[in-house]
Amino acid sequence: METELSQRLAKVLWRCASHGQVLTYQRFHAQCDKGVPLPQRYAALESAIKTLADVSVIDYGVLMALDNGLPGAEFFQRYLRYRHGEYVLQMGDPKYHRQTLARKRTLVARERDRVYAHARVIEEERARQAA
Repeated sequence: METELSQRLAKVLWRCASHGQVLTYQRFHAQCDKGVPLPQRYAALESAIKTLADVSVIDYGVLMALDNGLPGAEFFQRYLRYRHGEYVLQMGDPKYHRQTLARKRTLVARERDRVYAHARVIEEERARQAA
């Protein structure tokens, strides 16, 4: 079931990326069957994100959006874990700097632009191959 959910979420995230959109957590949870526990939902989401791209290079999880427009804490934790140097350059070292909303918005905007560009390039390549 988790792989089916993961595949479904990957398709939804891909659609969002190729249309320059975000996926709200409300829409994310709507993709899951009611009986699926939260840990399984988030494991499927992590799996979906990792199937779309190498998170040490680009993170499709940035397309998730809370009410404030930012992804949840798991995105920032993953970014810090896999791209520590970039994170510290943009946000400051979490040991010494408070992670401000403005810095988070800047990091998210840059990463979303990268994800949208990545999806465009892949879509253009697919179109060329199909022609």
